[in-house]
Amino acid sequence: MRSYLIVSMLTVVFGAFFMGIVQEYRGYLVIVLDQISIEMNIWLAILVLCSILFIVITTSLIFSDLPSVFGLRKKWADHMQNKSFKSTKIGLQSYVLGSWDDAVRQLSFQKKPVLPPEILLQYVAKAEANNGNLDRARKIIEKLKRRFPKLKSGADLLLAGLLCDERRYTEAEQVLWEAHQRDSSNWLIIETLVDISNKNQNWTRICAFLPMLKAIKSVSSGKKIYVEQIVYQAKIRTFLNASSGDDRVKRKKLFELWKSIPRTCRNSSKVLLTYTKALSSVGAGFDAKVLLEKELAKRWCPILVSEFGRIEEPTTLEHLATAELWLEKYPNDAELLLALGRISRRLNFFAKATDYLEHLISQNRSTAAIAELALVKVNLGETNYAIELYQSVLDSITHR
Repeated sequence: MRSYLIVSMLTVVFGAFFMGIVQEYRGYLVIVLDQISIEMNIWLAILVLCSILFIVITTSLIFSDLPSVFGLRKKWADHMQNKSFKSTKIGLQSYVLGSWDDAVRQLSFQKKPVLPPEILLQYVAKAEANNGNLDRARKIIEKLKRRFPKLKSGADLLLAGLLCDERRYTEAEQVLWEAHQRDSSNWLIIETLVDISNKNQNWTRICAFLPMLKAIKSVSSGKKIYVEQIVYQAKIRTFLNASSGDDRVKRKKLFELWKSIPRTCRNSSKVLLTYTKALSSVGAGFDAKVLLEKELAKRWCPILVSEFGRIEEPTTLEHLATAELWLEKYPNDAELLLALGRISRRLNFFAKATDYLEHLISQNRSTAAIAELALVKVNLGETNYAIELYQSVLDSITHR
């Protein structure tokens, strides 16, 4: 209401001033407020108006600058900054210690955050997820994507990681697949998506990346090799799931597939392990063991030794002799001792198998070694002892 009154007064003043100039007549101004009337010369009215404006502007400048004169504004800003710094410090410390409630509380409510807001939101989202509030974390990540569109890919990677922590691999895979459709050149998304699809055993999706990997030139070969290894492992597994016909035909196609894989990937222990398992599954255990022996002659690799002991058919005295030669170089290798125990059991050398397995258990009481020893004891007719061993395996599994 006051603003309307002021506007009306100014309109009357300038209107009268304009009319006075036009008519060359000084004129008078009459202002009526309820029962009060004010009559003044137009020039006096202008003088009063200018005086009022001068007083208002001067007063506002004095009072707006007054806090700066006494340092109040700076003191208040410093106080808020120190408060935010302390809150951030406590919040990050709580985050490191795993006190998620405190981390969320300290990091969420800062008027002047010390950290950039886009970083702060990511900390809060992860703290919420670790505290069991994944839905809240999702909302925070969506807020992050709205406020900072350039960080969409990073936000999707964060959400996928949180979903993987909950073993929700299918959801995580879908989130990153959509992110990949939007940002197909982002190598970190490709790498993470392949890794999650591998955990989710989605071999078909992994294989879809093979043509893209060959086309990408901006990424160093060192970074690509890890993803390529996963892709070729997936290709071997996809072949086994999709292949039809007898084992002889499967073996032929599997050999051809192996030859098509680049040598750098064939030298990978994990790719080789996947291939030898595939060979064994199509009745080519002999070829798998020959390949493993050749590779182990070049370099020692425990996971390949373990697979050598796992392949049941065929198992010969030559295989036992080869493994015992390895034992001379690696007398305390756990995987080799377990492999020797398995090979000896399959050859019905139960006393020898017992020696290898008991020696292993004295060093490393693994469930695999105990279960294998129990199987040996069953073959020896020591049923009660075998039951005790199996019970200890169950106890160790249930108490993990």
